[in-house]
Parts: sequence; C-alpha cells; structure tokens
Amino acid sequence: MLNQVRDADIHLLRVFVAVAESGGFAAAQDRLNVAASTISTQISNLETRLGFRLCERGRAGFSLTNQGEIVLTSTYKLLRDLGEFVNTIEATQDDLVGSVRIYLIDNILSHPGCRFSTAMAQLRRQNPYLQLEVRQMAPGRIETALLKRETDLALGWFNALTPSLRYELLFQERHQIYCGADNPLFPRAPHDIDPAELEQADWVKRAYELPQTIHFAHPPVASAVSHYMEGIAHFILAGTHIGYLPDHMAAPWVARDLMRPIHPETYFYELPMNLATRQETSGERRVQAVRDAICAAHSLDAFQDSGKPIASTSRSQA
Repeated sequence: MLNQVRDADIHLLRVFVAVAESGGFAAAQDRLNVAASTISTQISNLETRLGFRLCERGRAGFSLTNQGEIVLTSTYKLLRDLGEFVNTIEATQDDLVGSVRIYLIDNILSHPGCRFSTAMAQLRRQNPYLQLEVRQMAPGRIETALLKRETDLALGWFNALTPSLRYELLFQERHQIYCGADNPLFPRAPHDIDPAELEQADWVKRAYELPQTIHFAHPPVASAVSHYMEGIAHFILAGTHIGYLPDHMAAPWVARDLMRPIHPETYFYELPMNLATRQETSGERRVQAVRDAICAAHSLDAFQDSGKPIASTSRSQA
C-alpha cells in the first residue's frame, strides 16, 4: 500500500500516464524509449505499491480498470500541482533552474538557416543552472507530444495548426526529388527525364501527410516509407527508389555525385520550420527564456507577436 509518495513513485506514475495515453505497453515504447518488457515490469511495480491492478492486458486488448481510471485522473492533478510548485519557487529566484524539454524535427542541423546551437550557447551563458532535454522526433509526432505535455517546445514543420499552440516561423526548408547513382534515371538527371517516368518510378514516401499542393505528395508507386529523412536517404542512395529530400541534407551526396535532383526547377516545395509552444506556457519563465533565445538566434525581429499561428505554406510549380 502507498503510504507516502517517493521520487520513484512519481517516475512510475509518469510511465503509467504514458501507457494509458498510448493505449498499451507496446504503443508506449517509442514515447518512453524503453522496451515493452521494461514498461510491463514498471507497471507491475506500481501496482504492487498501490495494492491493486491498474490495467488489463492480454488477448482481449489493453484497458484501464476502474481504479486505474481514478489513478490516471489523480496523477494528472499531481503532476500539474508539481509543475505549479516548481514555477512558484523559480519565480522567487533570480537564476532560472529546472528542466525544459525541446523536441526537434530530424535532420535540420545542416540547414544554413538553423541557429538552434547558437540559441543553446546563449542559454548556457545566461542561465547556467537551467537543464535542457533535447530529443528528435518525426513531423506529426512532435505536435502530439506538445499537446500531451511531453515537451515544452517543439521545432519543426506542422501540417495542421492548432489554436491552443503558438507558432513562430524560424526558417524555410526546400525539398527536391532526388535519385541515387544506381537508379536507372540517374544518368539522365536532372533534366533529361520525362515527367511520365516519375509516375512509373518506385518512390520512398513520408509516413506523414504532406500538403496536397505538392507534386507526388501521394506517388502512384511507393513500396517504401519512412518517418525520418535519414530513412528516405537510405532508399535513395540504394538506387531502388526516388523521393523528396531537403536540399541541405542531400548536398554532401550531390557534391560526390552519389545523388542528383530531378527537374529541380519544377519539382520542389518549401516547408516552414516553426517554433511551437502551448499558449498557457507563455508566462512560465523557463519556457519563455528558451523561446526568447531561439527566436533571437533566428532574428525574429519582424515576426508576429500576437500569439496567433503563422500560416504553414508550401510551394510547388507545375
């Protein structure tokens, strides 16, 4: 029976929240970055501490018990109260302390417009006691993580803009179609390729939705899929597939003639890379400090400060 709450108990409760929101142990693996067997052990330990079962798992599927539903609701309140306590304490201090979580879209480090490392350096100088946790995540997932309060800020591309989030444009990322050196189209790239051949080529596509205005957002033939840019690059370099890649990411392979773009003046699009925060966190000093540093590093002097989302744009020419 749980007579007092320890740090280990809070950790187990966070695991339980992740499992409940994900809908099972296996579904929570990516979110917690641990194996399902480890998650199962942690939930069993929590159930032992509490003295009752929190969830049913088996062939019938995953579901919370009545006690589990109560614990989930109480845990939300506990974590919210802990967060308010930390914010109250830090408001009385001159130096910012505590942790801020930041989720980034994958493979933006090589983009010449990305100044995230500059922002991190500024934060370290100005707030030496502030702890930063940085994780990479695929588009589509980072917004969900922000809404579920798994992270405090998210930097990436957002297909659908949510009113409860605040978006601020940092830079644009250009994408083009590329083929690898072993692909049959490679000797005739970039310009001597009939557009009809792209309809018949095998594509590697994104595992998330792209704007419908983009050519081949849904290619006719696509036998490969990836959540991450690196996965797409592997298929293109293999020569088995063609696909869209960010220019800055493809540049090293283009320089070594291992990749070539296909009709770059025709088939391209640009995605806005935004910094997103929850509207209600605008008054939290730690989150505000990180947001200000990232915006300052990207020279956001002329950006909107109304709290309204900046529209996501894309460009594709026929």
